[in-house]
Amino acid sequence: MKKVILTATALLSAVSAFASSPEQNKANALAFYDLAFNQHKVQEATDKYIGKEYLQHNPTVADGGKAFVDAFVPFLKAHPKSSAEVKRVMADGDLVMLHVHSKMDENDRGEAVVDIFRFDENGKIVEHWDVIQAVPEKTESGRGMF
Repeated sequence: MKKVILTATALLSAVSAFASSPEQNKANALAFYDLAFNQHKVQEATDKYIGKEYLQHNPTVADGGKAFVDAFVPFLKAHPKSSAEVKRVMADGDLVMLHVHSKMDENDRGEAVVDIFRFDENGKIVEHWDVIQAVPEKTESGRGMF
């Protein structure tokens, strides 16, 4: 019986060694975002951080890593000075949320973006949602978006 328990413990330890943690997922989300949206290396970011299955909830982008590349390579080529500054990052289990200030160039007020990524056990992004709002010139409360 002791041998069975030890074997089961060893197997569970081996499996959990391959399971990504919320902290690893946060690091991967930040690295992915920087590589894709600041360094404009969309294909490299996709190859490194997006899983084989990639479900997309943004209504303007199809499923799959290739669709992500096809959507963002032309966009970033048309906006070579675009950048994204992550203001907040949160993780909850296999989900990571980024609160981002995305700008076309240094003169753009930009957009407030919340991206939500779901990660698989290997630390790859397998699902994505986003909410995007233009940053207004002024707000009724006097507080900014970030």
